[in-house]
Amino acid sequence: MNESSTIIGYSLFELSEECYQYNEDACYIASSREEANGFLENCGGSAADCRIDAIKITEIMTDFGASSGQYAMEFAAFSRFKKVAEVNAIQFKAEPFDGDDTLMVVEIDGVMNGED
Repeated sequence: MNESSTIIGYSLFELSEECYQYNEDACYIASSREEANGFLENCGGSAADCRIDAIKITEIMTDFGASSGQYAMEFAAFSRFKKVAEVNAIQFKAEPFDGDDTLMVVEIDGVMNGED
């Protein structure tokens, strides 16, 4: 399996705001397109104003959501991320969001931001 081509999850990009959706300060990564649509509905967003982007490790490591390497990952997305991180020796810290282990807040070392 080519780890760089593994889809970790899906993120919502709001076209009118030109930004990705967040859970507090962490860029949100859903486990599937369906879960991303559910997140959009819960946020009261409009499908006409959003697109869903597939997120791979390359996007995560280049800070696609401008979240300084902090991501809120649904459980299945986090599981895929952990496997890819292990293969690529990526260091990270993770903790459940608000005690809910179905959503992990992940802080990743070595993420490149726009200034790097």
